[in-house]
Amino acid sequence: MTTLAHRETHLLPWRDLDRAFTELTHWLLRDLATWLAEWSDIGTTTPRAWAPPADIFRKGDHLFVRFDLPGVPPDKLEVTVSDDGVLTVRGERPWDEGEVETFCCERRYGKFERRLQLPEGVDTANIDATYKDGVLELRIPYREATKPPQRHIAVKTG
Repeated sequence: MTTLAHRETHLLPWRDLDRAFTELTHWLLRDLATWLAEWSDIGTTTPRAWAPPADIFRKGDHLFVRFDLPGVPPDKLEVTVSDDGVLTVRGERPWDEGEVETFCCERRYGKFERRLQLPEGVDTANIDATYKDGVLELRIPYREATKPPQRHIAVKTG
């Protein structure tokens, strides 16, 4: 049985050059995107605050908000809620390795801040916060829905 194969032997050097150019372009654009995400404005040398990932879900009569904060000491955390229901979590993951020769650094360090608008109906006066194994969990109860008072309506005839 004969198998047909298309061979481009005369184009192999150009295909390899094109593949190398594509990989180089991808690498440069990825690093440029990372650089732009890490710095607030071109020309400044202050890194922008990062935001930790969060899970937000309702379970029963509570709203849960969980933040992954491994390596963040509890004394570096600040949790506040404003009168208009904006939950703010601030903190800092310190870099405590001193001066090192870094080969790869994918984790974020430094100050962070995350703001979330809480939904209507939650009781912001009774938020319970726990921090265990690098996870900050906020448990926010929902207020009981106020029922309008029942009143008797007279039915008229006629």
